[in-house]
Amino acid sequence: MINNIPKRHFYNNKEYRLDFKNKKMILSPEFHKMLLDKKLWGKFGFKKIGGSSVGEVLEVDSFKSQFSAFCRIVWCGLPVLDRKYVDAGIAIEPKVINVLEKVLKTKITTYPPEEYEFDYFSDKDEIIGGIPDGFIEESKIIIEIKTTGEKNYNNWNQFGVPNGYLKQAQIYSYLMGVDKFWIVATFLKEEDYLDPDNYPIEKRKLKNYKYAINREQVLDDIKKMKDWYYQYTKSGISPQWDEIKDEDLLLYLKCENQEQYIELLEKWKNEGKFIDK
Repeated sequence: MINNIPKRHFYNNKEYRLDFKNKKMILSPEFHKMLLDKKLWGKFGFKKIGGSSVGEVLEVDSFKSQFSAFCRIVWCGLPVLDRKYVDAGIAIEPKVINVLEKVLKTKITTYPPEEYEFDYFSDKDEIIGGIPDGFIEESKIIIEIKTTGEKNYNNWNQFGVPNGYLKQAQIYSYLMGVDKFWIVATFLKEEDYLDPDNYPIEKRKLKNYKYAINREQVLDDIKKMKDWYYQYTKSGISPQWDEIKDEDLLLYLKCENQEQYIELLEKWKNEGKFIDK
């Protein structure tokens, strides 16, 4: 029995079909036209590239998938199956801002997503969107906050901040017209995910990674992202999927109706992959 079914609107062999020979998703002509004309639910078209989609489009590591990015922009992305990481970020981000303001003795501007319809860059770019976590006006610095497991503290110090985070923050900085950005990370113990509202930030590692924009790189990244976006939104046919990287997404996309979808969620719930709450 599923108590909270993540919303889903579109199904295989209706709004799209999966071409298993060529390993691609093909939008139906009607659905594709609706997205092109921004007539989905009366006013929506293809989603913009933002957040984690930046790393997917640019394929910053072997785990990232352009196929997943395509599914996101056509409103068919895999829903959040376990909210513990999302909920931790929501609860802990203001605590990080508060610590930074005390240490720096300055005000940090934040951008509540609801006030900006989840896209601060709505009037700045037609393809790239998102919400910066913070901005220090007096020094013109963008701040991106990351909550991650404590095991990553040594990994990040040895190998650097994950490239997807860097490129996302750098693109936000460019769109804001500033030259510097910080990625501020706090490193959680596993028990912290159980009660993020009471996260003991003063007892956890907190590190600031400081960067300056690489202008040549960010312009190249933006061009690649926009070329990708124009290509796939125009065609209505996805990049090829990868059976390994896109395994769960493919199982989700194969569903042809609500009954099959609920059956899949039940399977994932029994496997501990879907947390029903």
